[in-house]
Amino acid sequence: MNDGDPLMDQMIQAVELDLHQIVGQLEPAPLQEMVSHHFGWLDGRGSGKRIRPLMCLLTCAAAGGEWELAVPAASSVELIHNFSLIHDDIQDQSELRRHRQTVWKVWGQAQAINTGDALFALARLSSNRLSQRGVEPARVLAVQQWIDEACLELTKGQHLDLAFDAGASGRLERYLRMIRAKTSSLLAASAAAGASIAGAPEPQVAAYQQFGLHLGQAFQLLDDLLGTWGEPDETGKSAADDLISRKPTYPSLYGLRHSAEFAALWSRADADLTSMVQLLEAAGARQAAQAAATDHTQLALQHLAAAGPLEPAGAALRGLADRLLERQT
Repeated sequence: MNDGDPLMDQMIQAVELDLHQIVGQLEPAPLQEMVSHHFGWLDGRGSGKRIRPLMCLLTCAAAGGEWELAVPAASSVELIHNFSLIHDDIQDQSELRRHRQTVWKVWGQAQAINTGDALFALARLSSNRLSQRGVEPARVLAVQQWIDEACLELTKGQHLDLAFDAGASGRLERYLRMIRAKTSSLLAASAAAGASIAGAPEPQVAAYQQFGLHLGQAFQLLDDLLGTWGEPDETGKSAADDLISRKPTYPSLYGLRHSAEFAALWSRADADLTSMVQLLEAAGARQAAQAAATDHTQLALQHLAAAGPLEPAGAALRGLADRLLERQT
């Protein structure tokens, strides 16, 4: 994700070290093993790109702060993200994540729920460590407020996801509300937390928060495009994987609204996938999803410019956004 950027290299290394230290203190040992398994530390494959911690540290630096002070908050948002993933895997009955068995699949649902709860508790303890690094109490409270509000948004988004009815009215608007809560909220909180730690004024914090929010929206919309039109070599999934599973996405919901022929095929388990993709194209679903992603990308970059980021962190933030949104569709 960092493409050799020296600043992001340093940040990722600092977060990884901090996460290992946090998890290394977990007892009993089997609980630590479950968390280490989820993070990919046991098989050496790793556990993601650390987008949210990077966002937190980069916005701190861009707002004129010392990013090292924000490492506890960066670890906190990463722990929150992974707590939500462990619980999502249980609720979705997903047996694999990043090519390894999920925690619930190995140790059972009860232990996986408990492991997710442990990560949630560790996240709050981690952000509380900001005071040990000299961050003013008011800023620590502000950061915790951003993180707690994002957690609540995550649960709202997951509720909408679990209860989603692709055949209900207003489904496209409901879907956008869902991804805003489930995908964008924590990225937005990460950006706001970093700026808060730097002591940025409220308008600047709000600009960074909106940057993260719209970037998350654009990222999810592009991911939806990849789920239907992406190349398997690029996505790691089968072509039209989202259609095969009948997963509600922006293109499929757009198709359900604008094409009766697509809606008829959507309801059939034996529907021809090639025909479904063609009908989505004909209905304008691909263009509509791309246009929505472009709109959110432009809004994200406008808010970033309004925040007036300092360099080199500003360039790193723009680079992070570019790499998140450079997807083959």
